[in-house]
Amino acid sequence: MHSLPFSSRPRCVPAGSRDDRGEWAGHPRTCHPSPHRLFQAQAAHPVAGPSGSHAVFDPFGGGSPFLTGMAGDVLKQQGESYLQRGRLYVSNLGFLSGGTMHYHFSITPGYVQRKLLMLLAPFLRRWTYARSPEHISGGHKYLPPRQDVNAPDLYIPFMALWTYCMLVGIGLLARGGFRPEAVYNAVTSALVAWGLHTLVLRAMLWSLGAGAAAPALELAAYAGYPWVGACATLAATLLRNRVAYHVVWVYASFAAAVFLVRTMKRVILQESRTYNPDSKTHNYVLLGLGLLQFPLMAWLGRLPRA
Repeated sequence: MHSLPFSSRPRCVPAGSRDDRGEWAGHPRTCHPSPHRLFQAQAAHPVAGPSGSHAVFDPFGGGSPFLTGMAGDVLKQQGESYLQRGRLYVSNLGFLSGGTMHYHFSITPGYVQRKLLMLLAPFLRRWTYARSPEHISGGHKYLPPRQDVNAPDLYIPFMALWTYCMLVGIGLLARGGFRPEAVYNAVTSALVAWGLHTLVLRAMLWSLGAGAAAPALELAAYAGYPWVGACATLAATLLRNRVAYHVVWVYASFAAAVFLVRTMKRVILQESRTYNPDSKTHNYVLLGLGLLQFPLMAWLGRLPRA
């Protein structure tokens, strides 16, 4: 048994005198223990449990006096119900759920290097553009980006967009007309262009009868890859050399067109049963998607006015 410390012992008042509360002590040795000191003593020396270990105060556990009986069971059931509803709501978010976002940001340095090479030289024969299926039941349909270079990711598009904004700021600073508002307008325009490009890909799929062939985040990743070429075009613009700018602009637009056409044809459209490789409509739509990259790259490659 633990003995109470001296500071926590009750104060005894002799008979015939007033105590701290102004009351007369009727007993020869009336003791008035201090609730505050008793609480400190109990906290410092907890009572040993049946197993010899000290009991831990848990206001939400089974041994809590606040959640015992019928009222405690009702509160526990309500709490579990709210928690289950919250989990169900998050899982119904779809493309905003944590598992889906983690899937598109699951990358490695080796993947980033191979993906950048694929974006800059998409016509090489080493690229198959065929995604590898996932063999784990209950998981994603395809392997994540860290295991498959053909899988779409969101890391490279976001980093390319950040680099694009940095190049805009450097260009404005070199011209002597740097203003935060100009960088803000450039970022806004880039985000709007990214969103419109994603909508174009979605509309193309709907026109081909394959609207549900790819999730929204995958289309956003594919639509954001041309920002790599946009960074190269903007960097050539900062050189103030027309020949270098036109060479980089044509090559970056051509590379983005080849990558998107081959990706949409061999990855997304092959998942749809209605896809017919001999259809002229499909070829015209893919050709229009490739030609769209040239004006898009020219618009993104220009330096905004200060």
